[in-house]
Amino acid sequence: MNAAVFYGPNNIAVKQVPAAEGSAVLRVKACAVCGYDARVYRNGHSKVRPPIILGHELCGEVIQDVKSGDKEISGGSRVAVCPVVPCLSCHYCGCSDYNLCTNLKEIGSTVNGGFAQIIGIPEQVLRIGGLVSVPDSVTDEEAALLEPLACCLNSVSRISTQKGNSVVIIGDGTMGLIHLQLLKLAGAKVAMVGKVNSRMRKARDLGSDMVAEYRDPETTSREILDFTTSIGAKVVIVATSNPVAVELATRICAKNSLINLFAGVPKDHRLLLDTNWVHYNQVSVTGAFGCTPAKLQHAAKIVGEGTIDLSDLVTHRYSIHEIEEAIVATEKYYGLRAVVSRF
Repeated sequence: MNAAVFYGPNNIAVKQVPAAEGSAVLRVKACAVCGYDARVYRNGHSKVRPPIILGHELCGEVIQDVKSGDKEISGGSRVAVCPVVPCLSCHYCGCSDYNLCTNLKEIGSTVNGGFAQIIGIPEQVLRIGGLVSVPDSVTDEEAALLEPLACCLNSVSRISTQKGNSVVIIGDGTMGLIHLQLLKLAGAKVAMVGKVNSRMRKARDLGSDMVAEYRDPETTSREILDFTTSIGAKVVIVATSNPVAVELATRICAKNSLINLFAGVPKDHRLLLDTNWVHYNQVSVTGAFGCTPAKLQHAAKIVGEGTIDLSDLVTHRYSIHEIEEAIVATEKYYGLRAVVSRF
């Protein structure tokens, strides 16, 4: 089969490799390029041991009948994939918090992923119901974004959002725009902080109540504080790996507010947080990582029903032989999601 094999930083090549094997085998229909994929390509990652096939946001076609959790899935059906591969024996697996597994492996990171014609799915993924049927109304490319949506659902589930609350999303990429849709559905008053004109326009189209172009911490803070009538935001979501976003979050949040760190920062950055400031202003700091099959099921449901629209978030399409171009488009912020859909 054709596969884009990652050999180390700045070294990825499309090769003919033996066809994938697993407890279930899928023919890949579409695999989106995440910012994580681009960062691994450039810099490697401590949990990624080459050679390996990257790609974890994917839609595939089941080649033979398979059971995922308690559901039977017929051969030829399309599925989205929850990329967590849990150990099924630790405390967190016992609580169904599979994304927090102590011995977690991940498709496209520690297990071969979706930048290939065929992908093998480990038994653990099937046991937790990690293959989720894709509604007929959802395209292959949209289905590849069900996993990112599920991650955002996990994030929003950790936020107490009441109607009329002011929420600021820092980061105008795909994940920030998905958060925007979810928060508007919840009735929040949302501001988006971004840097890319086309993405900021998309935020306005999706109903953002205010869009601020990031210039410097002082200027942007003033704009956000004006938006919140000088009180500050009740919730701030950091949906970018740029470390300056965390500093901005501390400037624009209200007292008794919450900062949600949805994105990690480069490992060589250490963020200093004034604990007295947290204490006296009663600020909570939380994080959100990955998703579970339950969240992926929810994502498939709301996209199938038309509650959330993912169709305009795929802006660039590539073949597997153009994988480096797809990665560059991602790291250079061309459009929104780049998807590999021709193998």
